[in-house]
Amino acid sequence: MSIAIVGSSGGMKGVFVQGVFEAFETESFHADAYAGASASALPTVSAAARLCNYVGVRYWQRVQTLLAKPGNDLSHVMRTVTREWDAPDEPFTARLFRPAAARLFIPANFVKSPEAAAQTQSSASRRLGRRLLLDIARKDRRWVDVNLELHMFDTQAPAGAPRLTPDNIADVSYASTRMIHWQVPAWIEGKPYVDASYTCACPAAEMVARGYTEVIAISTETGALYRDIFCMQPIPDVLEGTPVRVVRPDFDLKTLGVDFTTCTREGLLAAFEHGVAKGREFLARRRTNIF
Repeated sequence: MSIAIVGSSGGMKGVFVQGVFEAFETESFHADAYAGASASALPTVSAAARLCNYVGVRYWQRVQTLLAKPGNDLSHVMRTVTREWDAPDEPFTARLFRPAAARLFIPANFVKSPEAAAQTQSSASRRLGRRLLLDIARKDRRWVDVNLELHMFDTQAPAGAPRLTPDNIADVSYASTRMIHWQVPAWIEGKPYVDASYTCACPAAEMVARGYTEVIAISTETGALYRDIFCMQPIPDVLEGTPVRVVRPDFDLKTLGVDFTTCTREGLLAAFEHGVAKGREFLARRRTNIF
């Protein structure tokens, strides 16, 4: 059996995903592959590198601190922190790209039309992004279907496929989180990209398509888990014969003070600890095959 663990999008609610991975690492439960969309990029990077205990909740507290500074929005904050992952004193790169490392996928959306690229990577992005928020509410996918193409960056990509490397991991991680209305554009090797969640909010189906025989999905929401931000295609418990087992919070993390773009310091810690508890609970059920 080959296992893939995937993390869903959710903004600051991604601290719950970090907590679940912390529990998995503490109990020495590791996967063959990891994939994280949008805000789950760092939790999955830390899991693939086996550095969840090193990251803990402090990364999220740094995001919260930077976000509180005047003039910063999430684009400035995420661009800053993702660049820090491959700093000389950080151990991520050395661990992720060694031969024995787990396979790591980070999805991001390539902007394939020149007109859309000009819009998404300029000051016009704010207006377009707000329009797309309305499209999402209306379940109108037309702009996304015409202009975006999902790329799964992969540390073990075959020739010709998008490859995750020590040189681009910071750019890919930022691109995966970058909503269109954010100020700071996202480029990977000179090409325009935007947030994964427009087409892939949780890469469970993508892992099934790559042949993994069990997929564990960590959700930031209590209800159904959807394939993308439009919430039109729920991910079933069994996908093409492959079980998809979901770890989710018991309640809306907003009640703890953690929402998509806002959080409190106390809320971050509470949401993280809830993730740890749910991770332990999931492993206990898995050992007895009770799902």
